Amino acid sequence: MYVKARIIFPITFILHGLLWHLSIQLFDGEISIKSIIGEGLSSWVVTVFAFNFLMATRAKWIERIFGGLDKMYVVHRKGAIIGLVVLLLHFIIVPKAEEMYPGKPMAFFAFLLILIGVIISVAPPMKKKIRYASWLKIHKTMGPIYTLGVLHSFFVPTMISQMPVIRTYTYLFAFVGIGAWIYRAFLYGLFNKKYDYEVDSANKLTKDTLEVKLKPTNGRMRFKPGQFAFLKFTSIENKEIHPFTISSHPSSEALRFSIKASGDYTQEIQEQVMTGTKVKLEGPFGMFDFTSAKYKDQLWLAGGIGITPFLSFLREVDNSYNIKLAWSVKKMDEAPYHEEISRISLQKENMLYLLQETEKDGFLDPVKFAGNWGKDISVFICGPLALRTSFIKQLRPKGISLKNIHFEEFSFR
Repeated sequence: MYVKARIIFPITFILHGLLWHLSIQLFDGEISIKSIIGEGLSSWVVTVFAFNFLMATRAKWIERIFGGLDKMYVVHRKGAIIGLVVLLLHFIIVPKAEEMYPGKPMAFFAFLLILIGVIISVAPPMKKKIRYASWLKIHKTMGPIYTLGVLHSFFVPTMISQMPVIRTYTYLFAFVGIGAWIYRAFLYGLFNKKYDYEVDSANKLTKDTLEVKLKPTNGRMRFKPGQFAFLKFTSIENKEIHPFTISSHPSSEALRFSIKASGDYTQEIQEQVMTGTKVKLEGPFGMFDFTSAKYKDQLWLAGGIGITPFLSFLREVDNSYNIKLAWSVKKMDEAPYHEEISRISLQKENMLYLLQETEKDGFLDPVKFAGNWGKDISVFICGPLALRTSFIKQLRPKGISLKNIHFEEFSFR
């Protein structure tokens, strides 16, 4: 059981409000409403960004809380937006002292830099225009800027400094946030295990999809079907690290990844990765796991390259499950794994497989494909956001609970 992303920020906001209420009740000095509101907003900013830095550590226990690293990164993006909005309100509302304190220019520059950094990090138009490597470098500056923002509070007069409860709470989270950033920036490589692999084969499946098989050179990475790993190819100049779903079964010695060209880096993989290329792996991550679902009757829905986790699922299915797998592609030449899936599904009496070519047969109707199954089924969806949203919208009137609809996020950026 994991915490739903949508309740994280309301919980922190309520806790934050209760602690401020307690602090005000215990305070025996003069109360300024504008100061309370302004500083209340600033202490929540500290909390929200501290959570973001904590999530950036990719710690397994944090991943479990959110139900997968992909879900956690969605919360991470929302946290950045909420933090920016609250910071803007703090900047507008908090009373401005007439005296020039050292903390005033520190606060201004921290606010300005966070504003620029968050807009670049989360605004879709900016993300499309900026190369991932450049985006990542800008993103990494958030730690020093956050630290500057915290430091400014020591050089301006505040009510927080006179309230032990909220002061302890705020600086505890500041310490957690700065500590998480230091760990991620300087210590992550020392404590986080990476695996050494090399490319055993690299084959073009379609004009924009490359299948890469990796063999271990110094110990295998153990994983569960449906998980993903971060890969760094040494042959690519900028040596970025990107997540890709593992499409092989855990029993296989080699790891298989199907990589579609969807940006600068993945296009470089298509052109530069070849047999013998050294690869660093980090993982595994993800909780897209059909074996942990409530029901054995399961509807698997894939769109395009979203078929990859199901390729790993297929060989794990035993006779206790009833599986209906539908793969939606634009046309036949975008379905390189059709024969493999057909062969496996024919060997299993409890599996039905459908390849839907949208150019020829129209869009997939998940309700029609589910047939006479009722609402007591588990649904797994992997594909672009528009496809996932459409499938969920069609399935919900059937009475299927959202908690029984499982999916993976496609974008981590």
